Amino acid sequence: MNSNNNNLIDDILKAIDIMATKKIASTGYDRTIQATVVNCEDPTIGKYKVKYQDGYWYAYSTSGDISYSNGTSVYILIPCGDMKKEKTILGAVQKLGTNYINLLE
Repeated sequence: MNSNNNNLIDDILKAIDIMATKKIASTGYDRTIQATVVNCEDPTIGKYKVKYQDGYWYAYSTSGDISYSNGTSVYILIPCGDMKKEKTILGAVQKLGTNYINLLE
């Protein structure tokens, strides 16, 4: 296979990826991601700053009785897959004693 064929295959795969990503984004289904707690912005309302890939967002705890330490990996619910909507922390990825809640079980 020559380099022109390799470039053509790469271009086709990139086009498929773009189409699939757009289709998934338009479905409107909730999405769950794994993010890292950066810090607690407001403990009275359970507002946390979280990092996902190279971006930072705010997410809210589902319970005022639970707090997450900086660096904790958490599951975040993205309503309708729209990152502009309010995000919810579903629970810690690992069981962390009193900091653990698992709504997924």
